[in-house]
Amino acid sequence: MNSVVALAPRYNKGVSEMTRQSVQEIKAKDIMARNLITVEPHEDVSSAISKMQQHDINEVPVITEDGKILGLVNYETLLKRRSIPMSTKVENVMAFPPRVNEEMPVIEIAETMLSSGYRAVPVTEKEYIVGIVSRTDLVGIIPELNILKEIEVSEIMTESPHFINEKDTLEQARSIMYRLDVRAMPVIDSKGELTGVLGLKDLAKGTGGKGRKRKTNDFTAGKGNVEMGVQVKSVMKTPAITIGKEAKISEAVKLMQKNTISTIIVIEGNTPIGIVTQYDLIELIASFKSEEQVFVQISGLHEAEPEAYDMMYDLIQKSIKRMAKMVTPKVFSIHVTRYDAGNAHNTGNITVRGRLTTEHELYYSTTNEWDLALALSALLSHMEKSIRKDIEKKKTASKKK
Repeated sequence: MNSVVALAPRYNKGVSEMTRQSVQEIKAKDIMARNLITVEPHEDVSSAISKMQQHDINEVPVITEDGKILGLVNYETLLKRRSIPMSTKVENVMAFPPRVNEEMPVIEIAETMLSSGYRAVPVTEKEYIVGIVSRTDLVGIIPELNILKEIEVSEIMTESPHFINEKDTLEQARSIMYRLDVRAMPVIDSKGELTGVLGLKDLAKGTGGKGRKRKTNDFTAGKGNVEMGVQVKSVMKTPAITIGKEAKISEAVKLMQKNTISTIIVIEGNTPIGIVTQYDLIELIASFKSEEQVFVQISGLHEAEPEAYDMMYDLIQKSIKRMAKMVTPKVFSIHVTRYDAGNAHNTGNITVRGRLTTEHELYYSTTNEWDLALALSALLSHMEKSIRKDIEKKKTASKKK
C-alpha cells in the first residue's frame, strides 16, 4: 500500500522565477491524450486487460455510454487485488483517481499524481471525460525545459536497486514486486549481469489476460494466477534499455518515449547500479511547486497498520523540521520491507529504505532493525548526519577557493 501526504513547514530557498513561470505555463490541455481507449462498467477484466495490452497502455478509463467518467482500471489495481476472476466486471475493481481540468498547470498535476499515487488522472469537464494525462505525458515535457534537461541521471536515480533472477518463477517475481511495491525490476543471471527487465505488463503475459479461457482464471495473487513454473526469462524484456549515470535525464526521457517504458536501468559495465523511473521525473517536475510543503510517500505497509503510519509521519515531520534548517526538503520516499523470522537478514527483520529529494541534492539511507520505530529513527538520524556532513564539506571546499 502507498500513502502520500504533504507535510509543512518548509524553508524554501527559492527556484528561479523564470523557470517556475515557464513550467507553470504548460497546462493539462497542452499535453493530455484526447483519443481515449475506454471500457464500460459492464465489461469484464479480461476485456480491460486485452485493451491495455493491445494499445500498450497502463490504464483505461471506465465511462458510461454518454461519456461520464466513473473510474479507472490499471495494472496496479488488478495486481494488488486477491484472486480476481477474469470475468469480473470492471465496475467492481475500478479505482477512483482524482480529476483535473484542462487549465490545471502541469506542476499541479505532478503534485496530484504524487499525493494520490496514481499514474494517470482523467481530465474532465463537469462529469464528462475530455482527456487523460499520464506520467508519460508529463515527463515528455522535460526535454523542452532547459533547467531540467541538463540534470544528470546520477542526481535522480535510485541506487542499489533490487533484482530478480531470470530463473525465478513468475509467481516469485509477482510476490517480490508486490512486497516492494514496484512496477519494474532488473533481471540478472547467475553471474549478476543484467539480462533483462520485468514489468507488470510482462507479468500479465502469463495470466491469461488476453481472454484465454483457463481452468484457473485469476489475474492476481493466489495459485493459478500465473502459469506454474514459468520462469521470468520467458516473458522479460530483453535486452534491457540502459543508460550511464553521467547521461542527461533528457536522454533518459527520450529512451522511455522511444521504447514505451517507464523504467530505465543505470549500468556500469553490465552491472546494474541504479534505476530511473517516471516517478523520479514526476518528483522533479513537482519540486517546482512554490507551496511550503514536503511530500512524504510511505510504501510497503498494509491497510491494517494505521498506527504504524501515524508513528512514522510523526517521526518524519519532526526530522523534516530539523532538516529544513539546513536544506530545502521536497519529496521524502520511504519503503518498508518485512522479512520472515527465519530469513537470512540476521541484522533484523525490518528494512527501511529512504530517499530524500532536496532542492539541490539527493540523500539515501537504509537501515535494518527488529522494530519499525527504531529502524526509521536510525534512518532519519543517518539522513540528518549526511546533510550536515555534506554542508560542512561544501563550506570547507568554499574556503579553499
